[in-house]
This record gives sequence, C-alpha cells and structure tokens, in this order.
Amino acid sequence: MKDGLRFVDSDMHIMEPPDLFDRYLDPKYRHRITVPVGADGRPNRGPSGLTLIDGQPTSDMDLQQYRKRVRPSSSQSTQLLSGSRLFDTGRLDFAVERNYDPVAQVMGLEMEGVDIAVLYPTSGLALIARDGLDPHLSLALCQAYNNWIHEFCQYSPDRLKFVAMLPVHDVHLASRELVRCVRELGAVGSFIRPNLVNGHYWHSNYWDPLYTIHEDLGVTWGFHEGVSAIYSGMIPLYGENRFYRHVASHWIEMQQALIAMIIGGVFEFHPKLRVGYLEAMNSWVPGLLSRIEWDYPQYRDSHAPYLTLTPREYFRRNCWAAVEGSEPEIEATAGLIGADRMCISTDYPHFDSNFPHVSENLSKNVPRETGAQILAGGAHLYGFTDAHFAKADAARAAGR
Repeated sequence: MKDGLRFVDSDMHIMEPPDLFDRYLDPKYRHRITVPVGADGRPNRGPSGLTLIDGQPTSDMDLQQYRKRVRPSSSQSTQLLSGSRLFDTGRLDFAVERNYDPVAQVMGLEMEGVDIAVLYPTSGLALIARDGLDPHLSLALCQAYNNWIHEFCQYSPDRLKFVAMLPVHDVHLASRELVRCVRELGAVGSFIRPNLVNGHYWHSNYWDPLYTIHEDLGVTWGFHEGVSAIYSGMIPLYGENRFYRHVASHWIEMQQALIAMIIGGVFEFHPKLRVGYLEAMNSWVPGLLSRIEWDYPQYRDSHAPYLTLTPREYFRRNCWAAVEGSEPEIEATAGLIGADRMCISTDYPHFDSNFPHVSENLSKNVPRETGAQILAGGAHLYGFTDAHFAKADAARAAGR
C-alpha cells in the first residue's frame, strides 16, 4: 500500500537477461538471432537495437548514426516532470547490483508502495516490431520471452504478474499463445503495440478471433507503445530525430488505435474487451473523444451505423488510460473521463521514469480520493479482486 491506499502498477518493466534466447529459444531458431557478447564470448547487456534477427536490427536505434554526447550531472532534481528522471542519479543502483533480478523487482515495489505490479518487457518492446517477420519465428521469440517471464514471476507470483507477448504476425498463432500463457502460465493479459501490423489495423475483422479470445478468457489487452518499432509510422515522418519520434509515437499511435477501436466498432462487437492505453499519459483522451463526438452527427449513420453508444460511453465501458503521476493535467483529465478510468505506471526501471517518486508525485497533483482511484485503477483494468490483494499482503508479510 501507499499511505493506506491500494496501488497496482499497471506497467512496470523488467530487464531481460542477455542470455534469454540461449536458454529459452527453440534451438531450431537460435541461428537466426544474435546478441552482443563480451570478451568472454558470452551474451552481455547492450543496447536492444544491437540484437539482430535474420541479420536485421530489432529496433530503430541505428537510425541515429552518430551518438550524441551525454552531459554528466551529479544532482538529483526534484522537478516534477523530466528533471526527476535523470538516469545518472544512482536511483537504480540496487537493481543494477542485482542484475535486475526478481528480488530487485520486489525491492522496487517496496520503494514505491506497490501491492501488485504487472510486468512488461524492455528490449521486448521492439523485438518483433516489424512487418513481414516469419510468423513461426515470431511465435518462437514470444514463447521464449513468455516462458522466461513466467519463471521470473515465480519468485513472488502473488505480487508479480505478467502480460503475454503475442506473435501478431499470425492472428491464430497469437490466439493460441495467449490461451497457453493464460491457462498454463498465469498471464493476466497481453502486450501489444498500437502500430499497424502487416497492413492490418485494429478495426480490421482480421483481429476478431484475438479480441474474442481476450473476452472469453477475461484478460486485458494492453497497448504499449515505444519509439523503437521498425514498423512505426513515425519513422518516415521524423527520421533520425529520436526526440521528435518519442514525443509523437507515444501519443499519435495510441490515438489512432483508440479511434479505430471506437469508430470501427471493436467495442460494439466485443463489449467485454478491457483495453489499457499505457505509458502515453492520458490528457489526450478527453480531447480525442470530443473530436469523435463532434463528427458523430455527420458520419455515424453513413459510415458507422453499427454503433449504439457514444464515444465516451464506449471508453468508460471498455478502456483505461495510464498516467505517470507527475502530469499537471491529471486532475482536470479525471474530471472529464473519470478517475475510475485511469491507472498509473511507474515505468521502472526505464530512464524516463519518475521511479521511486511516482506515487509521491501523484499525491501532490490530485486530492486523496482521486489519487486512490488512480492508484487502484490497474486492479479494475486487470481484474484484480480483494482476494488478489489478500494474497499480495500475505506475500509481502513473508518477505516476498
């Protein structure tokens, strides 16, 4: 708990071990993926873009041909937005010393006051983020990650939960992998980027089998964007400027996904689907809903006659959007979309996270009642109940 309030971290990250594929990838695919190695010839932790699949980079980092010099800083800023996210403040030393193991993950929960955390990948954010990837290789990569993260969570299974990485290059393989991960490994949902995949956008009937499986299993569809996708529409627009692409991708790709799912009828035809829009702040949501509603009278009958609810009604029934805790717009946004449709992400251990000050920053930005709803919002997104929290309390009392 944080100051007596339940706290679900809707989007906490892990750092994959360098030898993950050596240990978990199906041997018949290992020759198709290479990772950085050290002088001892063993995999070591390097930039994720240096991992190659079929000789091609797994992220867009190589677009920046010349690295910029980082200006050193020894101060720990308390500025609410970017200033408190400096990567050289030593705030992650405890995790680095433990090589980001499960013990360090739980230590991070304790530092923030998190009851239950849902874990998302780091290098895995971009691992399969390209069009045209061999679907069975995509599946093998996802299975390797999912098997590893399942074992990782076994250190404290009542506090560490995970979402499955899905091979979106074949909707039926993705559906099978989701079923396996939920029924056999305990996944609480899926991790999917909001980018267009092989020409199939989210309003396409192509995705209906996967939407239905999420509903039938009662698990969450977690949209999580990042700057590093090879197939991102931001690359041809903004090229090498990573600053430009980072700002644009996290908002614009999410906005396009929400537009597609509302206007395209995804929520109409899949009314039990729970979707989280993560690590993109959420002050964009009320404006976008207003924009859709502005066009509703002109286009609904001719282009979306299947819709039976308003955009806001679909959002409030099916969606949650995450905040990072320090945005000055949080209280205003809560007034427009409802604090009960908001959740929060620590984004640990990424350089642009406010960890370990996320919950503290939120408490400075909103009244306690609003903060309580946001801190617990992830419980509603992922379907956690009082029974889940009771188990988490017991694990915490046992030192896990």
